[in-house]
Amino acid sequence: MLYVRMLLMMCVTLYTSRVVLEALGVEDYGINNVVAGFVSILGFYTSSLSNAAQRYLSLGLGQNNHEMTVAGFRQCFTLMLVISVLIFFLGETIGLWFVCNKLVIPPERLSAAIWLYQFALISMTCSINQVSFVAVIIAREKMNFYAYLGLLEAFSRLAVAYVLIIARSDLLILFGALTAISSVLSFSLYVWYCRKSFDECVCKMYWNAPLVKEMSGFIGYNLFGCFAWSAGIQGVNILLNLFFGPLVNAARAVAVQISAAVSRFTDSIMTAVKPPIIKSYSSGNVKYMIMLIEKSSKYSFMLACLIVFPVLFETELVLHLWLGKVPEYAVVFTRLVLCEQLVGVLVPPLWIAANATGNIKNSQVFGRLFTLSVLPISYFLLFYIKNPALPMILLVIAQIGYWLYNLYDIHRQVQLDLSHYFRRVILPSTLLVSIVYLIGEILQSSFSPSLLRLIVMGCCMLLAVVFVFLIMSEPSERDFVRKMIKKKF
Repeated sequence: MLYVRMLLMMCVTLYTSRVVLEALGVEDYGINNVVAGFVSILGFYTSSLSNAAQRYLSLGLGQNNHEMTVAGFRQCFTLMLVISVLIFFLGETIGLWFVCNKLVIPPERLSAAIWLYQFALISMTCSINQVSFVAVIIAREKMNFYAYLGLLEAFSRLAVAYVLIIARSDLLILFGALTAISSVLSFSLYVWYCRKSFDECVCKMYWNAPLVKEMSGFIGYNLFGCFAWSAGIQGVNILLNLFFGPLVNAARAVAVQISAAVSRFTDSIMTAVKPPIIKSYSSGNVKYMIMLIEKSSKYSFMLACLIVFPVLFETELVLHLWLGKVPEYAVVFTRLVLCEQLVGVLVPPLWIAANATGNIKNSQVFGRLFTLSVLPISYFLLFYIKNPALPMILLVIAQIGYWLYNLYDIHRQVQLDLSHYFRRVILPSTLLVSIVYLIGEILQSSFSPSLLRLIVMGCCMLLAVVFVFLIMSEPSERDFVRKMIKKKF
């Protein structure tokens, strides 16, 4: 069910992006991207608290410690509530001043942008308070409900897109309002399900000083890592807005939507594998945890290659078929974002392992400096090199550095054998990249650009993934896949 959700949400994301772009226009679409990106910077800590909640809940469940599970949930719930109030206050003061005085927004659209910002703050508040409940669902591995609610979110996006087609009011304001309503509905359903299904989901204020002290180091390092990631990624949006205006933000938004669609495939693997990695470490089964790291890395990369490379070779055709009118710079932005995505799929299994051990200082502080450094370097270079693709190039380089640093850190923490990782992950990945790149070059030189060439390329790359899997996988892996196929069909 999780993969049905993944596929449907990818299709919905791509379709609704086209509808929203056509309805809003390039300029308003760019305004939405930069305003929403700025709000996500305000909520940078959400991911860090989510990681903390999932870790403590998974540890409690893995050790069969109900008291620890209850305390972990209630403490995270309290922290989320307090911090959401604080961030809402900051958003309505410093954040609102920044939107009104620093972002490059046409004067006639400033009022609409402020309304959009207010609705985005409401959505962010819901997302923050939703974290504890999502963490319980994932820790308990209740993936069916998680998938069903994802499908509901997908249908709500379709409904928003449909309303934009038929509405006659200010569509940018309407889009923000409908998105906020969708967020409130999703949050309400998470709360209802968790309170009905799980004893630990008691929505009362709670403060346990020793537990907060224990969690503070873990959350603090995660907090810095999430800030560095958010500042590096979303800060690029603000830089592009300051140097080039909202039209370039629209091109960046298109590229990010493609990347988000790809990440939904690999995120499903990570969502499923995260609790077992944490639970296997908490139960002392480090060997099994390392096996999960290697296999999830390899499978995620193979899955990403299957989607990324056809789009890399046929970017112009894909964007034309998808959007009709393609914003300037969208092609080069999409290619760079996909390259970053391809490297990025190797990172999550490593930082999940770091979360399991609780030793996340190196990963979240020193490792994330690679991402954070993109912001000042880009700001300096853009004064001399007026190329909007420059920050994206630096993000690709930073992602490579972050992956290698995380690999070294986990090697030190749990004695992950680097030579074994090379044989089981890097070697198959390198072989696959070489084969699919060769296929792409041959097809591009043999056929003119067309939908047929795109379909043929996708089929050939699927065969390449199957071929590499067959020759580079262990017998147990092939037996597992064979049983899964028989079970499904």
